[in-house]
This record gives sequence, C-alpha cells and structure tokens, in this order.
Amino acid sequence: MLQEINYRSLGKRRILVAEDTSVNQFLVRRIIEGWGLEVDVANNGQEALTMVQSGEYDLVLMDIQMPVMDGIEATRHIRQLPQSGKATVPIVALTANFLKGDREKYRAAGMNDFLPKPFNESALFVVVSNNLQQQGVPIKPKQPLRVERPVDGELYDLSSLRGMSGGDEKFVNKLVQMYITLSGESLLLMKEELKNGQYDAVGKLAHKMKAPAGTMKIAGVKDIINRIVAVPLEDASVQLPDLVQQLDKEMQYCLGRLRVEFPD
Repeated sequence: MLQEINYRSLGKRRILVAEDTSVNQFLVRRIIEGWGLEVDVANNGQEALTMVQSGEYDLVLMDIQMPVMDGIEATRHIRQLPQSGKATVPIVALTANFLKGDREKYRAAGMNDFLPKPFNESALFVVVSNNLQQQGVPIKPKQPLRVERPVDGELYDLSSLRGMSGGDEKFVNKLVQMYITLSGESLLLMKEELKNGQYDAVGKLAHKMKAPAGTMKIAGVKDIINRIVAVPLEDASVQLPDLVQQLDKEMQYCLGRLRVEFPD
C-alpha cells in the first residue's frame, strides 16, 4: 500500500526556481515553501546563472523557454563553472512542451531530470526528492479539501489548485487574479505581434500561456494554445489569424467568468 508523502521530510534545503511566468513563480514558491524549504526565484537563465555563481543551492528547477538566456544555455554555463559544488548542482528541467528526443537534449546539456508542466504537488515533490538523493517516495497526491465543480461544462476546474493550496482561499484568489492579469496582457501582445507579422513571437507567447492554462485546467483555452504552438512557421500567416481569433473569444469568455467568481 502506498504511504502518504511526508512533505516535510527534506530538511533545510535551498531551491532556485528559474521561471519567467509570474503565475508559475507564485505557485511553485508556495508549494516548496510549504515543505519547509527556502526558495529563490530567477526570471531568466542569465539571472539563474548569476545566482548560482553567487549563492549556494541544493537544486535548481530550470524552465526551458525563457527570455535573455534559455534554460539549456544556462545549464551549460553552470556545468562549466570552476567551483565543483556549483557546477554539479542538480538541475531539473521544467517544460510545458515536451517532445520526442527532448530528454536526450536535456541530458546532453547537463540536466539531471525533467518534469512536464503543469504538474501537481506530489509529482514535483518526487522529482525534487529523487534529485536531492533522498530515498524514493511513492506518489500519492494529497486530496483536495473540497472538489470544485467545473463551471459551464468543463470551462475550468480549480479542484487541483485548491488541493495544492491546502484550502487557503486567499492563495487561490491571488493566483487567479495573477492569471487574469497575465493572460489579458499576453493576449494583447499576441494580437499586436500577429498584426505586425511577428509569427515566431506569437508562438512564444502561446507557449508562455500554456502551463498556467493547464494549472487552471481551462481545457478550451489550452487546446487552442496547443494548436497555436504546433503551427509551422511557414504556415503561420494562413493559420494563426483564425486561431488567435478563436483564442481571443474563448479567453475573454473564460476571464469574464473568473472575474465574476473571483472579484478583485
């Protein structure tokens, strides 16, 4: 029989989270600090490299796609540091777009492990625990205090988020408000980039929106985002205008419902 995970079993550890999306930063920090660990956040790979050089960390959670310097390049630089303790720090890739062959690419860059986004608390704990050389931990997620019924036929589902929050509605409300702000800003930027024919930038913005939509379990939004991310650059001028229009319509409806349920 699987045993409940002891989330306070890792002792005093210091974790660096390299992630450029505010919603993901807020969520991961909250989860890890709940285990009794210390957390620092880097907004891009360059910041992560600088912080590893100047600080002492037991593990780095490294997003792959970030501005200034991506996670793979940052990992390569860390592995070349002259201090052996810093150069060998465990690095776990966080990615919302895991493709065939990516595991080998991450390993070749010097990463120890990977975790697809979005993830739940138990999956994050197991990968962190394993890479801190702790004994293997059987996965048994904590049960949410109450189950959230999807609104409007699967529009969104916050039950997993509430489970990770331990029933802290203030935390859930703050994360939802951050999601509303981030999504609104990203959507405006996406439409502007599309208007200017910057199709690669449209894809990058969609990728940035992917994990938060997964965390919120917004199935309709996530499906359109996945389709935008998958559009080949040579087909972008034909396919993206309709997809971005679909995303705009679905996102505005979803954000409207969230604003009603979670008034600022």
